[in-house]
Amino acid sequence: MAESLLPVMLKVSGKKCVVVGGGEVAAQKVNQLLECNASILVVSPELCDNLAELEKQGRIQWLPIRYEPSVLEGAFLVFACTDETEVNRRVFSECEERKIWCNVVDVPELCSFYMPSILRRGDLVIAVSTSGNSPAFARRVRLFLENIISDDFGFLVALLGEMKVEMRESLKTVEERRKFIEQVWESDVWRYLREGDFERAKVCLKNCLDKVSKSQQV
Repeated sequence: MAESLLPVMLKVSGKKCVVVGGGEVAAQKVNQLLECNASILVVSPELCDNLAELEKQGRIQWLPIRYEPSVLEGAFLVFACTDETEVNRRVFSECEERKIWCNVVDVPELCSFYMPSILRRGDLVIAVSTSGNSPAFARRVRLFLENIISDDFGFLVALLGEMKVEMRESLKTVEERRKFIEQVWESDVWRYLREGDFERAKVCLKNCLDKVSKSQQV
């Protein structure tokens, strides 16, 4: 049985993230980091077409050299994606010395964190992990969830985000917030979202909020 892991959602916006390697696997990691607005340095003598285009657009910084420890300076996290085992081991070891989070792709024992398979529906993010046992299975589970979790979930999260201040003012306890979400879950909001009627969806959410807020005052 794999060790127990603590799932977290990292804020990497504007932070230096280093990707060692210039192939398609590196490109996959770079694209995931770009979704989160990271500041990305790719270290590799050559780049695949995907990465070359991103570098041309100015969306990543490219250092056209073989890996050397100096590239880790100021890094928040690192991905090692080369096809050279010894280089990947060096990257991980030197990240460990510097207390930098490092992931050597497809080598669980050389990872201080794992990348889950990610499903995004707007601000709703669902991460599926097998604790490094089988990334391919995690991907299959994510594909299964894609058929269940529609864009409506993301729309609802966005509407809830618009009501954050109002919710905090009206719902003082965790229990009240849970009751509110239960009201929302059982309401007609899903129908309005499915129909694209966001104004009625907002009214529905406000009605749910009022109902729970008033019930706590009785």
